[in-house]
Amino acid sequence: MQRTKHARRLLAVVAGLWLPWLMAAPAQAAPADLIVRNGSIYTVQGKSTWAEAFAVRDGRYVAVGSNAEVGKLAGPRTRVIDLHGAMAMPGINDVHSHPLDGAYEDLYACNFPPFSTLEQVLARVADCAARAEPGDWVVGAAWSNTLMAEISTPAALAALDRASAGHPVLLRDESFHNRWANSEAMKRAGITAASVDPAGGIIVKDPASGQPTGLFKEFPAFLALERQVPPRTQARQLAAAQAAGATLNGVGITGVQDAFSSESTLRIWSQLDRGPGLPLHMVASLSTMPGADPAERSGLALADQREQYRGPNLRPDFAKVFLDGVPPARTAEFLQPYLPDAEHGAHFHGKSNYTQAQLVELLAAFDKRGIPVKLHATGDGSVRLALDAIAEVRKRNGMPGARHQIAHASFIADSDLPRFRQLGVSADISPMIWYPTGLGIATAMAIGQERAAHIFPILDLTRAGVLVAGGSDWPAGQPTPNPWLGIEGLVTRRDPSGAIPGALWPEQAVDLATALRIYTLNSAQAMGLGKETGSIEVGKSADFIVLDKNLFKIPAAQVHTATVQQTFFRGRKVFPKD
Repeated sequence: MQRTKHARRLLAVVAGLWLPWLMAAPAQAAPADLIVRNGSIYTVQGKSTWAEAFAVRDGRYVAVGSNAEVGKLAGPRTRVIDLHGAMAMPGINDVHSHPLDGAYEDLYACNFPPFSTLEQVLARVADCAARAEPGDWVVGAAWSNTLMAEISTPAALAALDRASAGHPVLLRDESFHNRWANSEAMKRAGITAASVDPAGGIIVKDPASGQPTGLFKEFPAFLALERQVPPRTQARQLAAAQAAGATLNGVGITGVQDAFSSESTLRIWSQLDRGPGLPLHMVASLSTMPGADPAERSGLALADQREQYRGPNLRPDFAKVFLDGVPPARTAEFLQPYLPDAEHGAHFHGKSNYTQAQLVELLAAFDKRGIPVKLHATGDGSVRLALDAIAEVRKRNGMPGARHQIAHASFIADSDLPRFRQLGVSADISPMIWYPTGLGIATAMAIGQERAAHIFPILDLTRAGVLVAGGSDWPAGQPTPNPWLGIEGLVTRRDPSGAIPGALWPEQAVDLATALRIYTLNSAQAMGLGKETGSIEVGKSADFIVLDKNLFKIPAAQVHTATVQQTFFRGRKVFPKD
């Protein structure tokens, strides 16, 4: 009996010593769903920027490291991908795109290359008109801004009327800010010599006759035309949305910010997300302008109802405000005047769509709701206006506030560079004019070659500690969302295609690591997704791509030739489809 009691006491002591340790000891980790091994894996950020392998469970990274370390999570049902040394990296995050428009135009529009001559544009319109059904509109893109003076004439309008064979025609430019319409389209919209310029828009007229030439600058000017175009059908919209996802995945994009989302666009994204599911992270920028459908909500009214559209992969978290237009149309606001011309004289700076007081009130309302705003500002005058207004909002609502974006931030005064960081503002930059392009040539025609050459001070922004994020602006500027063109342009400041020679402000080039960070983690942070994606780190969504070449082992001028072999979103392969 005594021995039994002693044994019980001894067991109790042992249990008291070991039970807490046993309870605290970690359980054996569950096997991974997926292991990717034996690769050159560029993580962008983490304990190391390079790894051999990583493991994924329930759509998230659970281990990143060596083959041996990660291999411990293999189980009988774990899928293993052997990269055989290939490069993998986080999926691309595109901070500025119009994916629904881009895909819709690819599928249904009368498209032509942005470097087309006027004769080539007219030939393409004639071809589309010949195949159109009675009553159809010919809607297409994208004419070059270098043609602006050439098409703004009665002779060009007459030529467009002949090519259209009686169909109404509406063609957009490469910047998305201007339209060219024929006489039939203007007739249906009720646009005549008596029509007056709406606020924020210009109906260009012939100086001799006073008649509209068919050229319309900025959205308010061509809104009446857009409202006459037959609305896109639901079936076509859904087909375009699915095509957009496939196109973006195919070039390695796993996160995108729709830079201008009307309520009808939100409905399409929401329907797709709640049905088959979006194959990427989608951040929407809610329109603050009236749409083609007068019944649609916009601005604060839409923002206050945005939760009804939120889904597993759709975040209606931003708003979009246009401060100005584009330099080639002289609708961007500059601190120094444009080159003299007959229409504007010698001291024209351009004009913003808002006074500072108006902008402060609008921004403060969104900021108070916790909604960041993407502010379109291409001239250094409108960039300064944006920063001045945000500074006032910070005083009113407090720091840090919502992280607003200035898009495209093309031209920035030196004294305004550090203000981006001081005010917590992201610089949203687009690749269409990082290197010599037609838009750049058209800009030089408006402000002069010397000023036009000093565009996108990327290196200065990064040295100032600014969060610089990369986007495509697809389909504006370029007919593809391919990020590798922009990434190469950041490093070389040259046209990857070689079509336009020379380098554009080569002193502002950045290294490849910086360029990749701009397009991955930086864009994710600017979009409000920095804790969710943008790097290969434990806990984040398993959004990654596999490339056909190691970008760090090829000349910078070959980066644009990189091909995406596989794209994974939340640990699931979305390209190519199995």
